[in-house]
Amino acid sequence: MNTTPRPEPGPPAIPGNAGHAQDFVAVDDSGEFSYHRSEEELLPAFEYVGEAACIIDRSGDERRLALAPDRRLVLGPATGPVEFHWLRQAWLAAQDVHPDALRLRRFYPETLTDLLQDLFETLALEAGPAVGYWTVVIEGVASHTPDLQEIDRRLSHGDELDDVHVQDPFGHTYRPVRRRRHWYLPATAGFICYVEVRNARRGSHDHA
Repeated sequence: MNTTPRPEPGPPAIPGNAGHAQDFVAVDDSGEFSYHRSEEELLPAFEYVGEAACIIDRSGDERRLALAPDRRLVLGPATGPVEFHWLRQAWLAAQDVHPDALRLRRFYPETLTDLLQDLFETLALEAGPAVGYWTVVIEGVASHTPDLQEIDRRLSHGDELDDVHVQDPFGHTYRPVRRRRHWYLPATAGFICYVEVRNARRGSHDHA
């Protein structure tokens, strides 16, 4: 996927204190987003310095990969705040290109703070079990589950999703929407996106 060109920071220096406990969001050179729970999990995901176009920590600072003297990939220090408009456009484009991989669709992010929150929370939720439980309300009856995959299984054979709402462990509420992979395939052969609906936390418009 081609993304909007972004300002290039200078070559990163080799960090002096690697190994700090911190999670990251990365954008690779094809525009795909990924979540990494630690630096130790991040580094093996890439094979060369330029493969990671952008690495972001929770404070919104941007980092780059670098080569250590022994040719190992290491994480460089922060080079400054990530460029908000570039990041938002890259995120929206990735959702359009990979709708079946990025299925949690929150409101349009108006600020960098909102965008960073959405990136870290939704990518972590897509990546695996969360700390906390999801709530599923079907025809007024609520139940709880530890992960999104279980919700998918519960909803996979249901024809009607109008009376279903889902709340993630961070308190965001969604309506499930079934998407077809191809127009000629039945809806049950597609996938479910979860589109945020208005609640007390944020007042904006749905972005699907």
